[in-house]
Amino acid sequence: MNSILVTRLMHWKKQFTSLMFWLLFPLLATLGIITVTDVLQEDTKVPVGIVLEEETEASNELVQEIKTIPFARIKELSEDDALYKLRKHELDSVFIIHDGLEEKILENSRNKLITSYRSDLSFAYSPVKEIVLSYVQQETGRSKAALVVKGLEQQYEAGKGWTFEEIVAKSNEIEQDENLLNTAFSFNDSPVKASKDTALFSVWGLWAICSMLSTLLLFDWVIKEKQSNTRIRFAFTRWTIKSYLLQNFILYCVLFIIVDLFTVFSLYVAFGEWISILNLIIYRILISLAAFLLAHLFKTTFLYYSMSFGITLFVTISSGAVLPSGVFTNWSWFDLFNPILPLLNGEFVSLWSLVVILFMIVWLVRKEKYNA
Repeated sequence: MNSILVTRLMHWKKQFTSLMFWLLFPLLATLGIITVTDVLQEDTKVPVGIVLEEETEASNELVQEIKTIPFARIKELSEDDALYKLRKHELDSVFIIHDGLEEKILENSRNKLITSYRSDLSFAYSPVKEIVLSYVQQETGRSKAALVVKGLEQQYEAGKGWTFEEIVAKSNEIEQDENLLNTAFSFNDSPVKASKDTALFSVWGLWAICSMLSTLLLFDWVIKEKQSNTRIRFAFTRWTIKSYLLQNFILYCVLFIIVDLFTVFSLYVAFGEWISILNLIIYRILISLAAFLLAHLFKTTFLYYSMSFGITLFVTISSGAVLPSGVFTNWSWFDLFNPILPLLNGEFVSLWSLVVILFMIVWLVRKEKYNA
């Protein structure tokens, strides 16, 4: 094994630049794509101006809720500045939260709480207005519920002694815990997949796709070794060609796993996304086995590269690992052969893994054409 390692290190030294590029390609591509898309998402948000005539707990909570609108970029401005920017079309719309908001909510009054302005070029005014109104109705609804509870206490002399603020806080707690409104849509009786992930790309899904491509391309060494003129020398050594390829496969797997561990901690630091180390190692071994076996089917690297890009493109489009849903979402049978889903779902066994292991066993027990 030591001589195999020395020989492989000599090859890696000659190919150091390309080797390091493809080893780090999944990490660099994931960092770059996620960072760029986050910037683009922020830049494409609709600018909306918010004016606070007074700062109270109720008005500040309302502003914080408005800032959670996913497609809007909220700017807190003075009234004159906000209206000036609206006239210059630097803002899509302006919402002025008037003085006395907290008092009117406590009094269960919904009149003249907020004034809105839009221009002739405002295109997101209606959805933003409806969302803002829903937040206001939510706050007034809690206050009305608190008033009703207080009234019932007085009517039936319950004597609980709950304050107005405690009732509102309890209402908010129930709303958060019970998830009162959660709607999902589907077509033609297709299965509904609920997801809380609002990111444009899945971090580990994107990494898995890029890792698949880099692994396939790096395993071109199998074709080069099999087509090398030095292959005939194995008849005069203590190794068979199969043993030589298998030991080199192990070296590549160890190298990949070291880089993958570095990737796990890098992506966790960058995006706070964690993944099971065991699942990652299993995915790495399986995808390396698949690339190793696939490379045996080709005699030229050009055809192998073409097939590698084709397979990666097909898995990217069909699996739904990168984008929230794939093209073939109604083809549930494809999930059985999807190499990415076991990694993302935290599964250890799938039909895909069983097929790869079966073909590897067949390769191991198959009789060699050239026997040393």
